[in-house]
Amino acid sequence: MTSGIALLKEILGSCTDAERKAAEHILSEPRAAVFCTIAELARRAETSAPAVVRLCKRAGLSGYRELQLLLARDLYAPSGQDEPAPVFELDSSRTIEDIAKNLVERTKEALDRVLSLIAPRAMEDAVASIGAARSVAAFGVGASGIVAYDLSQKLARIGIPCSFALDPNVQIATACGLGASDVAVAVSYSGITTSVVRAVEEARACGTKVIAISKPGPSPLSRLADIQLAIPATESVFRQGASLSRSTQLVVVDILYGALVCRNIERAMPLIERSMKATHERQRGQS
Repeated sequence: MTSGIALLKEILGSCTDAERKAAEHILSEPRAAVFCTIAELARRAETSAPAVVRLCKRAGLSGYRELQLLLARDLYAPSGQDEPAPVFELDSSRTIEDIAKNLVERTKEALDRVLSLIAPRAMEDAVASIGAARSVAAFGVGASGIVAYDLSQKLARIGIPCSFALDPNVQIATACGLGASDVAVAVSYSGITTSVVRAVEEARACGTKVIAISKPGPSPLSRLADIQLAIPATESVFRQGASLSRSTQLVVVDILYGALVCRNIERAMPLIERSMKATHERQRGQS
């Protein structure tokens, strides 16, 4: 289940000033927040009750009461039970139905949390930067590499040159050849992937603008990025692998792509239609 404290830390960067005051006060005094009324919390945090309500909505919660329940569980869970619960236990007796239901529910929860982290200004800046770029280079390895490749093929459909290489060394070499008119999009859930960070360092040395798709919080990648598109800090990464983070990263890429199409619809739609027609005709010719 979601941790109230972790959830507030996760969305802190996307909060308004009034919401941030409430969030920071709760994080500094979580025990008091469990027993405060919403009006009392707002007074102590030097903000307003509506700002507290908006904070809860931004976190994807039904209201302040749900946040209090999550905080209470964080603070008063039995010893040894305060760590996030794994997405599913590795148990050979579990049925396919149990596994499927658990994963689908967890994925829905993670995708809902994407909405709470969307920063419209950052997304608009990313769209404008990519739309004006001479070319785009996508960086990512492993599951994040799948996301980077998905971005590259989407941009190709709307006429934006985008390179992606499976080999991390080739990604670094590509970064060395970028310029100030290009954009680099780095995908890394943790923000610490060595080869991705190295590629971004080389891109920055060339004066290239960097867009990062990673979880919130300080990391080598976030410190290097000009724009960060945040994804939820999904739980139990070791147990679950990268399936939840991959799903949320793909959704962020879809949002970015959808915004690019909407902001350049007269140019993008004919290119999308042409590419669809060309690929479908080729498939029919091979059948």
